[in-house]
Amino acid sequence: METLQAMKAFARVAELGSFTRAADELGLSRAMVSTHVRRLERRFGLKLLNRTTRKVAVTPAGSDYLGHCRRVFVELAAAEETLRRGKEQPTGRLRVDVAGSFGRHILLPALPEFLARYPGIDLELRLNERVVDLVKEGIDLAVRGGKVTDPNLVARPVTRSRWIFCASPDYLARHGRPQAVADLARHALIGGTTAESLQPRPWLFPEGVEPPAGLDFGITINETEAVMLAAASGAGIAQTLDLMAARALTEGRLQIVLPDFTQPGPPLSIVHTQAAERLARVRVFSDFLRGLVREVARRARDATGLAEIEGDVHL
Repeated sequence: METLQAMKAFARVAELGSFTRAADELGLSRAMVSTHVRRLERRFGLKLLNRTTRKVAVTPAGSDYLGHCRRVFVELAAAEETLRRGKEQPTGRLRVDVAGSFGRHILLPALPEFLARYPGIDLELRLNERVVDLVKEGIDLAVRGGKVTDPNLVARPVTRSRWIFCASPDYLARHGRPQAVADLARHALIGGTTAESLQPRPWLFPEGVEPPAGLDFGITINETEAVMLAAASGAGIAQTLDLMAARALTEGRLQIVLPDFTQPGPPLSIVHTQAAERLARVRVFSDFLRGLVREVARRARDATGLAEIEGDVHL
């Protein structure tokens, strides 16, 4: 028990960067928190924290140990929930990480329903444009696009996305609707750049279809969500993911163009550690997300008139 208390004290100091704040949060004296950390350091013969008058920083050894501590805490929480089988409502803090565009357009509008259903869960939502380390950053569950290769994570495929061409009704009324890929060269086009490159992401076309000569982006934007919003505002034609554009398509702010030239997009998965899978709050949020994404995918299909992607997964 003393070792567990020391681990909790160390973890909070490392996460908060302050002995004083950690002591206040844990209901301990600052001296006791310092004692816990010193005992761990003496036990391992390693320096876990670098202390200065201004800040506390985690050493490389401390960072590794912090990851181990978090895994232990998750296992303990899972064990406690397993023993409370008679409990009807899951409780506790749930840390969720999703891409910013997914969070703003899909998850946030649906959160009131989830929180009303599970009032005992305190949700900490992080919107990120990077792939985070779930263990090191204390994340219970994340939504990832693309293939998940980390063997330490459990990935539950939810659905597949699709790259579509779209524009606003106002733009199409002013400039006409392209009937063939070659027509794109005569339109205002909106491209997206990635964090790794300032060059626009090449548009995807079906195999055997050559992009038209002179395909030029009049606007390039470094965020997927903003590309879709620019198209909805009438700035031109964009290629975006159907899941991100589902609401704008349903509300009539966007219309699909060139529907015969859509391309498969990245699959969407819910990921978490194996230990987190035993937490009731993780299970109910995972189930909620699956239902939500399936509904958004259905709305996107209805709005575009496209058939379900062959081989799609709805587990």
